[in-house]
Amino acid sequence: MSLESRRNYRHPVDIPVHIRYRKRRFFCARARKLSAEGMYLEVQSLTLPVGTLVELEFQYGGEDYRLPAVVTYRGDGGVGVLFSDPQIDLYRDLSRMLRPAFNTAAAQPAYP
Repeated sequence: MSLESRRNYRHPVDIPVHIRYRKRRFFCARARKLSAEGMYLEVQSLTLPVGTLVELEFQYGGEDYRLPAVVTYRGDGGVGVLFSDPQIDLYRDLSRMLRPAFNTAAAQPAYP
């Protein structure tokens, strides 16, 4: 049994990601969950053992990302990766995009 400590909520996403392994860009995956610390990638026909260093290439919100990461989890149909450096800006932008628009009329008190 493993103990996990998560500081940020994992947002559901659907982002195409290219995985670089041993300096070769060879595989396309789909990011399905994203936090500031890492992501879960849905992959098929790819075996990456836990501890494997990879580089992830993807576009999100008009920005190009190329992030070093390490595989921390491997299961049927996917891998979990931990970014070398937390991606606070990426996570914050994603959180803002997914947050429902704040309705200022509803926030007004019903009485003066």
